[in-house]
Amino acid sequence: MPKKLQNTLTEYSFSKKDIIGVADEPEEDYDFLTVIIIRLGKETEEKGIFDYLKGLFTGDIKRIQRYSHIEWSEPFQEEASKMTGFGDMIYERGIQQGMQQGMQQGIQQGRHEGMILGTLMSGKTPEEVSKMLNLPLEEIKKVQEQQMTVNK
Repeated sequence: MPKKLQNTLTEYSFSKKDIIGVADEPEEDYDFLTVIIIRLGKETEEKGIFDYLKGLFTGDIKRIQRYSHIEWSEPFQEEASKMTGFGDMIYERGIQQGMQQGMQQGIQQGRHEGMILGTLMSGKTPEEVSKMLNLPLEEIKKVQEQQMTVNK
């Protein structure tokens, strides 16, 4: 049975452990970092920080308003709505950019392989192909070996 995603609030912090010798150092001198991880479940039943964060991350202005104690004008609500969706927009752009780069690399790699194979099939040695196409000899030999494996 799948584990139900639940709201959690967890704190992690540093502690001192002398390995060799003893350092007399007060905790406030080395405990500068505390990490708090907030995990939001699927549905928020509790009110308070989890409900507020759910509204913040999903762009639910009405939910945010319950906790802000501010009079939200219509233009302010529109701007806030845009900003709460900003993370999603950045994420989507990142995915699109990654897909485009991947396709371009695939096309570029396909061109290289096609040029390499065509030149090798014309009777040139891998060394000659490397010089002609200004590509590393290892790449030429790799394409040649892949083609030999495919033709078996």
